[in-house]
Amino acid sequence: MTNEAYMIVLALRLDRNWWGLPVIERKSILSKVEETEKRFNNEFISLKKYASLSQGSQLIYWASALNTSSIIDFKSSILSSFSGNAVEDVSLFSIFTPSPYMKSDFDPLSVLKVEPLKYFVAYPMKKSVDWYLIPFDERENIMMEHINMAKNHPKNNGIRSYTTYSFGLGDYEFVVIYEIPSLPDWVEVVEKLREAKARKWVIKEEPLLVGELKDQGYLLY
Repeated sequence: MTNEAYMIVLALRLDRNWWGLPVIERKSILSKVEETEKRFNNEFISLKKYASLSQGSQLIYWASALNTSSIIDFKSSILSSFSGNAVEDVSLFSIFTPSPYMKSDFDPLSVLKVEPLKYFVAYPMKKSVDWYLIPFDERENIMMEHINMAKNHPKNNGIRSYTTYSFGLGDYEFVVIYEIPSLPDWVEVVEKLREAKARKWVIKEEPLLVGELKDQGYLLY
C-alpha cells in the first residue's frame, strides 16, 4: 500500500476569443477535452473538474497520481485539447502524505476515490520561520486545537480536508484542499478558525481557488 500521492490543482483561463467562437466549434473543442479527461481518468487515482468561481479562471482541475510524469502529460494534453484557447492561470503542485500530527492509517487510493462534493476550495499556504523553531510537541498541541475546532464545529457537515506538502517544490509549503457540501456553512467554520492559535504563524494563503461541480455546458453560453 502506497502512502503518498502527487497532486496538481490547475486553474485554466479561457482566451477572450473563446467566447466569440461559433457554438459548434466550441462543442468540437470540448469534445476533445472530454476525450483527454477520460484517457487520464484511467491513469490517475482521481480527476475532478469544477467550474471556477474565482477571478481570472473559468475551469479548475484537481488531479491525483502515483507519478509525476502523468501529471506533466495531463497539463500538456489538456491545454492542447483546447486548441490554444486556454492558458494556465494557477498551477499548484504538491504531495499528499500522512500528517505528522495525525496518528492514523493512510491510504490515498481509498481517500481520493470517493465521489466529489459540490464545492471545491484550494490555496497555497506558508508559515513563518518561527513556527519551525517551536518544539514539535508544542506545535502538535497547537495544531490539534485547530483540528478539533474544525471537526467539532456545528456547521462542519461533511467538509473534507486534505493538507498536502510542497516543501522545496514551490514558493509555498502546503497546498490545502477542501471538498465542501455548503458554502455558507464553510464560511462560518473558516471564520471560527480565525480564532485558533495556529493562525499566528500563517503568512500566506493566496491565491484562493473556489469551484463548483457543473456540466461543461456553461462554456457554450
